[in-house]
Amino acid sequence: MGPARKSDFRTAARMMASANEGVADAACPLPPKRGVSMKSVADSPVELRCAVAVIRGDAVLLVQRPNRGDWVLPGGRPHLNEGMSSCARRETREETGLDVYPNRCGLVLEVNDPVAQHRIVELVFVAEEFDHGVPITGEPGRRPAWVSWDELKTVTLHPPIAGFLPDLRRGGYARYLGNLWRPEPGDR
Repeated sequence: MGPARKSDFRTAARMMASANEGVADAACPLPPKRGVSMKSVADSPVELRCAVAVIRGDAVLLVQRPNRGDWVLPGGRPHLNEGMSSCARRETREETGLDVYPNRCGLVLEVNDPVAQHRIVELVFVAEEFDHGVPITGEPGRRPAWVSWDELKTVTLHPPIAGFLPDLRRGGYARYLGNLWRPEPGDR
């Protein structure tokens, strides 16, 4: 393979822009007008979360959170000096008992709650299972389960990425989804 040309980068940029069409406005807001101040990122710490979309046939592995009834992809925060995919693998094993191999990044998203001044950047890896086992409850109160694509339409998934998960089966570029924060009922 020869050296990359400028046209290669332009083509890749056009492909990524078309893949993210409709997301750009929310993902890349314009800077404030002159004279309007914005808090810096230093004023609002950013939490990193690494999650995994484990896909088996027509289902995805989800974990139901205790006392809330909503669902999340298995995942959590990395330990000091832990790599992102290693974190995703460890968290999946802790929450579901399954050993997975995160082999590519599928989604990158933000959850920016201005009310609570809480910011999260989430990397969603796509993973393959090593053992094709049955998920078990690894953490108290959490219930892992395979959720079919049809069932996925009826569950409350946080963040709200259910519509993007089926695309992860097909591969392709990682998508930047922008800020997916939505206020909970009663937050306002």
